[in-house]
Amino acid sequence: MFRISTTVITVLVADLLASSGDITSTWTSPMYPKLYSNDTTVNPLGRPITEDEDSWMGSLINIGAILGALPAGLVADRYGRKKTLIAVAVPHITAYLIYAFATNVYMFYAGRLVNGVSVGVGYAILPMYIAEVSEDSQRSTLSSTLNIFWSVGNFVPYAVGPYLSVRWFNLVLIVFPVSFMVLFMFLGYETPHFLVHKGREVEAVAVLTKLRKISVGSSKKEVKALQVAFSEHQDGQWSDIVRDKTLRKALIISVSLVVLQQFSGINAVLYYLQPIFEASGTQLSVPMCSNIFGFCLLLFSFFTALIVKHTGVKWLMGVSAFGSGLSLSLLGAFFYIKDCTNMGTESIFWLPIAGLIGYIFFYVIGFGSLPWTISSELFPNSVKAISAAAVAASCYLSAFIVTKFFNYLNGSVHRAGTFWLFSGLSWVALLVTVVWVPETKGKSFQEIQDMLKK
Repeated sequence: MFRISTTVITVLVADLLASSGDITSTWTSPMYPKLYSNDTTVNPLGRPITEDEDSWMGSLINIGAILGALPAGLVADRYGRKKTLIAVAVPHITAYLIYAFATNVYMFYAGRLVNGVSVGVGYAILPMYIAEVSEDSQRSTLSSTLNIFWSVGNFVPYAVGPYLSVRWFNLVLIVFPVSFMVLFMFLGYETPHFLVHKGREVEAVAVLTKLRKISVGSSKKEVKALQVAFSEHQDGQWSDIVRDKTLRKALIISVSLVVLQQFSGINAVLYYLQPIFEASGTQLSVPMCSNIFGFCLLLFSFFTALIVKHTGVKWLMGVSAFGSGLSLSLLGAFFYIKDCTNMGTESIFWLPIAGLIGYIFFYVIGFGSLPWTISSELFPNSVKAISAAAVAASCYLSAFIVTKFFNYLNGSVHRAGTFWLFSGLSWVALLVTVVWVPETKGKSFQEIQDMLKK
């Protein structure tokens, strides 16, 4: 068990930003029924949104995330990880205020873009921040706490969204970024890696002494090791990744994992959860199904930290990809029976929620957070910020494609074909994991680099 240290407290406070970001993923699920409503006391737009407006509202956040992710690494390298993360809370707060008082669809579009900027920066920098403040022995476990707080963010809209008005729902959500901003200002630390990179070794020693609860002498040894690492990889540029075979391999692995993460359909499921349940014809109420799903999402997130300590990253990723593919194939089978045959689905009304819960279990224990953990561990400090931006941008470009064309895909190959496609791509992720992904649990950066070279 890792001790309750200053490092743990710092990481848990930083994780609040993860909750603020992932609220945006499931925000659409309780919002869509309100925005499709003809009831003007429920719908602030005064009219139902169209299917095209629906798709833009779901996907524009990913455009904002790309815009945020691309400069994120450079900003974090110039101003520091801590200041960058604190700044990320401001667009989140702005977006929820826009939603709360929106009177036309373009205000919602603007809010989703602004939300997306924060999400893109957060996903690029948060895994890096946690990896840089953690010891090697604790890095995988502490990084997996992101999964828990992402799941908290996913759960909140399911839990409160169906029962609150548009205005009050979005005002409640502001609590998360505000809490993060205030607490992180006082309890967050700049990372030793950034301080050493900027030649602020004295500050780095002081930070390490507080984070690790170790002597000044031990902190100086760790700072010395960081100085050596930076001396071997100075002035990192994008061209360094292109020229270096090991870094190219690291980038291919990282980008492949986050792209396949999105092409497994996670954002389509989260954004359109209530419509999926409505389409399934389940006998349970749609809000009840969403709450069950959200609670399971939160509950399962605790498994990652427990399992990864004993199994390692690679094995857990493989199990996650295989189980996700199997669950999605069952969901596709249900919709095939419902949409493409004359067979009744009354006796298997439970299958959609069982399939979705199975999918989210396997997704959360591995693919939800581990691709970000792995990508933060594969690169030297000199190019870590550049690689983080590239990986995050790739992730959100993929997410945009999935969410923008989810409804179109349903119309072209039916819902069964859509979920079977997601299932097949999950199994491609299994193949990538088995063939390419190194085991990073408990390994130093140099050991990870040696594995990549082999």
